[in-house]
Amino acid sequence: MRKAPEPIRFWTWPHYRAVRIGVPLLCRLLGGWRVLGQENVPATGGAVIAPNHVSYLDPPAVGSALSRRAYSLAKKELFSIPIFGWIIRKCYAFPVDREGSDVTAFRHAIRLLQAGELLLVFPEGGRSQDGALEEGKVGAALIASRAGVPLVPCALSGTDDVLPRGAWYLHRGFVQVSFGEPIAPEDYGTRRLNKKQLQEVTTRVMASIAEMRAAQEEFAAGRTGVSPAG
Repeated sequence: MRKAPEPIRFWTWPHYRAVRIGVPLLCRLLGGWRVLGQENVPATGGAVIAPNHVSYLDPPAVGSALSRRAYSLAKKELFSIPIFGWIIRKCYAFPVDREGSDVTAFRHAIRLLQAGELLLVFPEGGRSQDGALEEGKVGAALIASRAGVPLVPCALSGTDDVLPRGAWYLHRGFVQVSFGEPIAPEDYGTRRLNKKQLQEVTTRVMASIAEMRAAQEEFAAGRTGVSPAG
């Protein structure tokens, strides 16, 4: 049975604040933590944050890089895991059925954005199998356009080193989070974009993520003295 998403409150759960403090500290201990482009995230009002997805560490990493609270969409299967499901719900994740059109999740996302909240939506849908960028789906663009809010590309790297697929413990890695220039609502032209227009916006988002990822790889290589290709 679907439980109601965490309601919009003026206060924030203390354990969410603890995660936002703890994740950067932990990452620094494990290899490093770097955040760029925070000025590209609106200081007030709703916005969709659209990151690439390589690890289960991605949502807390992005949330910790933001100066504001952020809600996130997560696949519904995660909420059936004992304890973990309760934790992510209290950290402002809410379930979405990725197998079909989840009207309930879509409507809740719009309400959050129109109430002035930030929302994480991963354009790739699920985690990348090998860390490489996958083709973006139009969900993030659709939600942002219907809510009339900015769409902010976000690039992540290193989270899959710290918490790889299938891992049960943390590894060493250098985590980077970059926020790109937002795509403003007026750039959409209309809140009823057709499929081609949604794909064009999505292509812009994925291109921005790819550019930021390349810069992250170059910076990481400079720290280690190893070229990005090697």
